[in-house]
Amino acid sequence: MSSLYYFSTETKGTIRKFRISTGRVETIKGLSIKIQPKPSYEIVIPEDEQEEVEEIESLEELRECLPDTSPRFLLLAYPMTNKDGIKQVPLVVIYWKPMTVVSQELKMLYAGALEMVRNECGTFKLVECTSGLEDDSDVEELKEQIENC
Repeated sequence: MSSLYYFSTETKGTIRKFRISTGRVETIKGLSIKIQPKPSYEIVIPEDEQEEVEEIESLEELRECLPDTSPRFLLLAYPMTNKDGIKQVPLVVIYWKPMTVVSQELKMLYAGALEMVRNECGTFKLVECTSGLEDDSDVEELKEQIENC
């Protein structure tokens, strides 16, 4: 079966390296994932956005580094302590699709690649974020969704 989307060997390696290196992190770490437009539909890690994503220290800062008018996937290592007091760093895929995205083509493009990205990232945890994280309540809701995955 042929697929519209594909990962380069370099992108697969970067995702694998991220997954291995975030097992015991103390702060939030993220990896921005984007789909190149026609004709390639390659799934890539945009270097210009990655620098900003690497500097985030909290979920509140996501709104500053992710685009307002384009969807993205974000592989997030989210350190937390569970109910039993055990420290964990689950990997979560955040499907960033702010309400300001007007292109139906972009929406469909990202929705179609969702399962492929989630499988490549090696996590079953998925959180869809449509709010744009403008209010503190939006950030709290995202935190709850991540912690309850």
